[in-house]
Amino acid sequence: MQFSLSQEQISLQQRCRELAYGFAKNAAEHDRDASPPVENYQAIREAGLFGLLVPQTLGGMGAGLLGHTLAMEELARGCAATAMSFNMHCVAAYTLTGTGAFSDEIARRVANHMVTEQKLMSNLISEAGTTNLLYSTRASSTEATRVDGGYVLNGRKAFASMIGSSDSALICVHPEHVDNPESVIMVVVPTDSPGLSIEHVWDTLGMRGTCSDNVVLEDCFVPADWAFDELVVPSIGDFLATHESLINLPYTAVYLGLGLGTLEAIKTVVSERRPKGYAQPLSYHPDIRHRIGIMSANMESARWMLRYAAWLADDEGQTEAVQLALFRAKYVVGEAVTAATRSALEMSGAHGLFKGSLIERLFRDGATATMMQPSSDVCLGQISLAELGLEREQIQSPLLRDE
Repeated sequence: MQFSLSQEQISLQQRCRELAYGFAKNAAEHDRDASPPVENYQAIREAGLFGLLVPQTLGGMGAGLLGHTLAMEELARGCAATAMSFNMHCVAAYTLTGTGAFSDEIARRVANHMVTEQKLMSNLISEAGTTNLLYSTRASSTEATRVDGGYVLNGRKAFASMIGSSDSALICVHPEHVDNPESVIMVVVPTDSPGLSIEHVWDTLGMRGTCSDNVVLEDCFVPADWAFDELVVPSIGDFLATHESLINLPYTAVYLGLGLGTLEAIKTVVSERRPKGYAQPLSYHPDIRHRIGIMSANMESARWMLRYAAWLADDEGQTEAVQLALFRAKYVVGEAVTAATRSALEMSGAHGLFKGSLIERLFRDGATATMMQPSSDVCLGQISLAELGLEREQIQSPLLRDE
C-alpha cells in the first residue's frame, strides 16, 4: 500500500475541503429545520462530483473507494447530513456501474444519466421491518407487476435519503412473477413519476438534513428500459452481503469525517474557553488533554484502517480479505466516532448542551455511527466467524423464521 496520496487524490481532497467550508455555513439551519440542503447538492454538481464513483471508461471520475473515502472525510466535516445523503447517490452509481453485477449497456445508460445529464439519484432499499442484524429482512415487499412496456410498482420504502431533492431513485422491488420472495430486480424511477409520493416523517435525533422520508408507490409505472430485469437477484440479502465492502464502505467514510470534524471542533472550544478566575484556557487542564489524546489516537487509527480497507477493495475487488478489512474498519470507526462525540459533549460541559451548539449537533449526528450498516454487532459477528474459522452454514439462525 502506498501511504502517500497521488496528486489527483490531493486535488480531490482540496476540492471537497472547499465545498465543506461552504456547507458548514448552513448546516445548523438545515439541522434545525430538517430541511434539504439543496444548495449543497448544486455545489457538488457544479464541482463535477456526480461521477465520483463512476468508472473513467464511462465518463466518470473513477476515484475508486479510496478516493471516495478521502472525499467524504472532507465533505462530512462541513455537513455530515449532506455527505450522508449524497453518499446514497454514490452508492447507487457504484452498484450499477462499478460492481460488475450489471451489463455494460445498463452501466453506460446509468453513467449517462448521472454524469452527462447530471441527475441526482436516491437509493431505496429499506422498508419497515428491516434490520441489518438479519440480511434476509432486506427482502422487498414492494411489488413489480409486468405490464405492456414495463412494470407497475406498488409498495412503500423507508429511509429514502435525499428523495425530495433527487431527480431519480434506484429502487429494489420484488418481481411478482418470481416465486422466491427474497428475489429482487432494480429499477430507476424519476421522482416526479405519477404514483410516486413522499410521506414526510423525518423528525429524528440527528442527520436531520438527509430528509430520509418514506416513499409510497401506487401504480407507479417504470418503462422496460429502466427496469433491469435481466438480472434477477436471487436474494437481496445475499447480494448485499456479497458486496458489503463495495456498497457499505462509503457510509463508513461519512462517519469518519464526522469524527475528524468533532476533534477539530472540540479543540477550538477548549482552546478558546478560559474559566473565570484562571489565566489559562481549558486546553491546559490535564483531564481535557487526556481526552483529546485518546480522541486523536482513536480517530487516526480509524482513518488508516478505513483507508486500508478502501485501498484493498480497489486493489482486489470483492474478496474475503476485503470483507474482513471493512468489518474491522467499520467497527473501529463506529466506536471511535460515538466515543469522540460523547467525549466532546462532556468536555464542552453544560454550555455544549444548548440547541445551536456545534458540539451538540455533532453528538446527535454521531449517535448512529455504530448503528449504520454494518452495525457494530454485525461487524463483530462477521469478524469472529473469520477468526474462529467457523462454517457459515453451521451457524443457527438467531431468530425463528415464519412458517
